[in-house]
Amino acid sequence: MKKYRLENWDWYQLLEEADIQEVSIEKGPLINTWFREIKDKRTNYLHIDTSVEDQEILSGSLIYHREIDKKEEYEIFHFYLSNDTLITFDYKDNSLHIDRNNFIQEIKRAQTPIEGFMVILGKIMTEILYHIDSYEQQLDELIWDVKDRNSIKTLDKVYQSRHELLIWKNVMIPFLEIRYSLEEAFGNELAKGKEYARISKRIERGLTLVEEYQKELNNLVDFEEVVSQHRGNEIMKTLTVFTTLCTPIMAWGALWGMNFKIMPELEWKLGYLFSLGIIVGSTVAVFFYLKSRGWMGDLLKARKKNSFFR
Repeated sequence: MKKYRLENWDWYQLLEEADIQEVSIEKGPLINTWFREIKDKRTNYLHIDTSVEDQEILSGSLIYHREIDKKEEYEIFHFYLSNDTLITFDYKDNSLHIDRNNFIQEIKRAQTPIEGFMVILGKIMTEILYHIDSYEQQLDELIWDVKDRNSIKTLDKVYQSRHELLIWKNVMIPFLEIRYSLEEAFGNELAKGKEYARISKRIERGLTLVEEYQKELNNLVDFEEVVSQHRGNEIMKTLTVFTTLCTPIMAWGALWGMNFKIMPELEWKLGYLFSLGIIVGSTVAVFFYLKSRGWMGDLLKARKKNSFFR
């Protein structure tokens, strides 16, 4: 257990269940009650107790890190927050991008445990934002892949990125809920301060980035759908035109392939050339009819100026 006794409040950073008893001796039996409620929690959880004036309590559990590809791989910590005490259980300072000494200095500058807790949330958000910066580069490459070498593989990457963004959003939304809960539990005045305002902006920045990236991905998905529909229409158009052009051949071939005894054409001296002429002529007629309707070229090119559909 690490205990930080600051100017007006205390922070207990607990990593072992045995440490709870020691804290409860100092802070009262409510700590044991809190721990019994949250020790088995494996999802985000929040509880506000405002039953006693000036002794408000905010407690809960927060998933602060999650693996993108593994559902069961995540880290969660539990917290207890009152007017003069902050307790975190199972919170590990495992960030690779933040200097721990600077982090402790930020904690010490906090005037209240509310601000101290926001500093912890800010540290976690900073780590998430580093991941989002890497995601931004990945998204930029994906945008150009869609243009340069679009394929099913690229579409799969789009949906993988969409899933990854949903994971980050799922991790960050509880931070916003906690921020609102702090104001609900402790009031606007107690929940105001420089560190509180700074971290609030950081949370909003992260969520705004995710929202904007989500819009970009939605545009990519819409683009892929338009391209797929257009290519599908082109395939259907080609098959339809080919079938239509072959219709005279099949029709005349079926007619002259009949085995009736009385078929005058079989006795004609030039019957073979005549049949070829009929077949070629009717096929050419069908071709020019389709062309006159604008069905042989670009489907998006209208036959009349200033019209999209005619």
